[in-house]
Amino acid sequence: MAYCPFTQRCISPCPTTTITVGKGDMMTKATVFSATTCAFALAIGLSSAAQAQDQAAASPPSETAASGENSMIVVTGSRIRSSFEQPTPVTMLGSDQIEQRGITNLGDALNELPSFSATASPATSGLNPGPGLNIGGRILDLRGLGAVRTLTLVDGKRFVSSTTQGTVDTNMIPSILLSRADVVTGGASAVYGSDAVSGVVNLILDRDFTGYKANAQFGISNRNDNLTRQVGVAGGWDFGSNVHLVVGGEWEKSDGIDACRDRDWCVNGMTIIGRNPLAAGQSPDRPASNILPNAATWSADYQGVTTPPASAFTGVDVPVLRPIDGITFNNDGTPRRYQFGSYANRIWMVGGETGTPAEENPYFDFPIVSPTERYSAMGLLTVQASEDLSFELGVTVGGADGRHRSTAYRNIGIVIQDDNPFIPRSNDPTLDIPTILASSGATSFTLGKGFHDVGATQIKAENRVFRVVAGLEYELGSGWTADAYYQYGRNSFRSDLTNNTITANIVKALDATSVGGVPVCRVNADANPANDDPSCVPLNPFGYGQGANFDQAVAYVTGSGFQTSVTTQHIVAANVAGSLFELPGGPVGVAFGGEYRSDDLSGDTDDISKAGGFFNAGNGSAIAGKVEVVEGYAEVDVPLLSGVTFAEELGLSGAIRQTHYNRSSAFADSSSVNATTWKLGAVWAPVEAVRMRVTRSRDIRAPNVPELFGPQTTTTGILTDVGNGGVQVIVPITKGSNASLLPEEADTFTAGVVLQPTGGFLSQFRASVDYYDIDISNAIGTLGQQNIVQRCEDGDTLSCSLITRDASNNVTNINDTIQNVNRLVARGIDFQLNYRQPLGGDNQLSVMLLANHVKDLITYDSVGATQRAGQTGLRGGTPSGAPDWTLDANIALDIGEAFSFNTHVRWIDKGFFFPTFVAPGDPDFSFEDPNSVNINELPSRTYVDLMATYRLLPASGQRFEIFAGIDNVFDQNPPTFPGANGAGNNVLFNPVGRMFKGGVRARF
Repeated sequence: MAYCPFTQRCISPCPTTTITVGKGDMMTKATVFSATTCAFALAIGLSSAAQAQDQAAASPPSETAASGENSMIVVTGSRIRSSFEQPTPVTMLGSDQIEQRGITNLGDALNELPSFSATASPATSGLNPGPGLNIGGRILDLRGLGAVRTLTLVDGKRFVSSTTQGTVDTNMIPSILLSRADVVTGGASAVYGSDAVSGVVNLILDRDFTGYKANAQFGISNRNDNLTRQVGVAGGWDFGSNVHLVVGGEWEKSDGIDACRDRDWCVNGMTIIGRNPLAAGQSPDRPASNILPNAATWSADYQGVTTPPASAFTGVDVPVLRPIDGITFNNDGTPRRYQFGSYANRIWMVGGETGTPAEENPYFDFPIVSPTERYSAMGLLTVQASEDLSFELGVTVGGADGRHRSTAYRNIGIVIQDDNPFIPRSNDPTLDIPTILASSGATSFTLGKGFHDVGATQIKAENRVFRVVAGLEYELGSGWTADAYYQYGRNSFRSDLTNNTITANIVKALDATSVGGVPVCRVNADANPANDDPSCVPLNPFGYGQGANFDQAVAYVTGSGFQTSVTTQHIVAANVAGSLFELPGGPVGVAFGGEYRSDDLSGDTDDISKAGGFFNAGNGSAIAGKVEVVEGYAEVDVPLLSGVTFAEELGLSGAIRQTHYNRSSAFADSSSVNATTWKLGAVWAPVEAVRMRVTRSRDIRAPNVPELFGPQTTTTGILTDVGNGGVQVIVPITKGSNASLLPEEADTFTAGVVLQPTGGFLSQFRASVDYYDIDISNAIGTLGQQNIVQRCEDGDTLSCSLITRDASNNVTNINDTIQNVNRLVARGIDFQLNYRQPLGGDNQLSVMLLANHVKDLITYDSVGATQRAGQTGLRGGTPSGAPDWTLDANIALDIGEAFSFNTHVRWIDKGFFFPTFVAPGDPDFSFEDPNSVNINELPSRTYVDLMATYRLLPASGQRFEIFAGIDNVFDQNPPTFPGANGAGNNVLFNPVGRMFKGGVRARF
């Protein structure tokens, strides 16, 4: 009998197959594999790659190689060593699959699995730019429920948070030392503690690796950007018979993709153009929102343009201009008439003179893929002190640097007084602003300008991680074991923001007058000496970069800010596991233990940020907070029957955990909360070929330190104000922590079936289907400014309380800090199919298919439900959704031991852009509806990736591989739709295009 991780049970017979899953020479791997992962070999049998599987973690090879009929194995999703299948669905990503795809890091590989959403990657940095942005972090997010609800472990132990959101950046874990990643696709809080709401990712290290290995890889897009380089090395040594050391590390650098102008699909990308307010009695002849190409922010023109009042847009497509309105300027400041396009509201315009969005739209100036550099190294020392006692010591160091930029200062309503010395003159009286003002009796006018000449805010972020784990394991006898460990982790984060506009300074610099014919700031020339600012240098807003003292003015209106945060973690934990007595199905297994955990966060910022003085890229804040956790758990597996009619296997399992949280901060009142989590499961195999499993659990996610006591920052965003006639405006948004948060609770249900025929042609076939239902109450998260205003208009009182308006009903601020936002529900089905066909000799064809169907992804509030299942678009200021269908397929052809050819296909079903939009063809569509839109459907996308590998296999067992491949062979662009960071949805779709890559690997 041998353990089969695909079904999490022991089966017989177990075929022996020589494959390259695992590490070491070929024959060693074959022996270990046949004893521990036999069904996996049957299902796939790849010669160069382990596919993602529905299976649990197996024990290290040293334990399982000698497995017999009564072997006990620890599987991810349980802390019990058990010989029967666990009810929790577990998917595996083998290290060789990462190699087979030519992926340079673990996070990108996992994010290809349909159950994950790539909500944090170098391609999504523009979603939330600011002082706390972990640029280029690769954060795991199961089910699209938020990365904070996915618990990431390393060898079953927590890893210190490496982001200001309290999540783990997988960049800090060297992929070269990875044996596999086990993904528990269901709640596991009772087993592993808080955060395991949508699931657990357990990164299993190849702690028994012996020898040396190295790899180097190079990649570049067909547009000669996104240049990526990666190098990794590892070694493993035995010192005598009882000491083993493994050390490895890797380095990766990517140049990224600069901006929207570098991609054809983005340069004229789509924009949401709000309908202008209607005149009294006028019926609309177009939707309230219009998604159109070739739009730009005309009223924030880079050379400046005089802007009309809001009333000029009522009842017309292009504003009705007064003589003072619609005057723009050449780069040298010469006045001329602005050429409007076919349609213009207060912000956007279609066509006209502004040019392409990539040239004039500040929201299209983010990097599509942020430049990043990372390194990580890890060492693991294990000592077998005696037959019963072993020790381990692990050390991890890592770092990640990234660069990004935010938009430059922009304002569509700058008040310019008639004595401003920078106002250009013209021989044409229709363009001469002083003449126009004098004839109208006005003493001022409004100007719109995007200060591209002042420059965008540059953001540089760096993250540093140090972690040490010391542990021991002791065999107590009679199958009982005890283990304990201490862990210390420290993450240091710093972001530096340069050329960030200081709001008060630019307001003073733009309000200029003259003294003795010399331009000066008005605050230094008025009758009030108390408001004087000797440093103030007047800024010329007309044209581009004009004025003799322009550089000095830029230096005055901009400044540098920073945000630091240091997270320190201490963990002490102990576990005991063994079996109590025998039942007809096998021994009753139990595990119990306790844990103390302390997470401490502290940080500082610059003086300008403390006063909220920066305009756009966010203001940092001083932060301090601590959460201490004390918890205990117990778990039991009860194998009721085994090997009888209609019960090849029948078992029950259960777990319970009690947790106490103490929360404290220098800036908020202390508090404490308690939580109880539990889990019940059952497995029934009426025959060996069919297994059914079910789980029911109560899971929690307690608010972490950054959510409770982290920074609060102010940024800006575009908003369609449905509570004020649908006008589009740029509004301040307050984001950040909330010390009053409560833990969120999740009720999780999973049910599935595994098919595993054991004879004939179908013995090469394996399949599983699992249904999941996750219902989260008191869900912690942000709502997004557009959702807040929309839900307030629909009658949600909580959303209305987050909006500040002035006496004219204009939005002056939106409080989008973290909240307990009512209820989230995720329901769907995971599918998995594997088939292997021998082709004679050492040749074989292997097929793997993973699919995820999202039936529901719903946010509930007092108004009702917002369904985001099927949402493949991403609107600024709103959460992302999930496709209703995602398929990921891999076809591998092995020709002998030398050649492998791999085809990877990923398909994302068509979807919709925004859940509340109603488009023509929908039953409820009406032009009068404030949610009406001209189009809301996004097309599907299919990505095809190819890889070829050639191996040199000398008789000595050393290996050398050369590989080359193409990602996105057909150069599929993202669907051309608006995006939260310019255009398109970089969470779901490939923004790079065709990518060439190649490299070498060596193992000896």
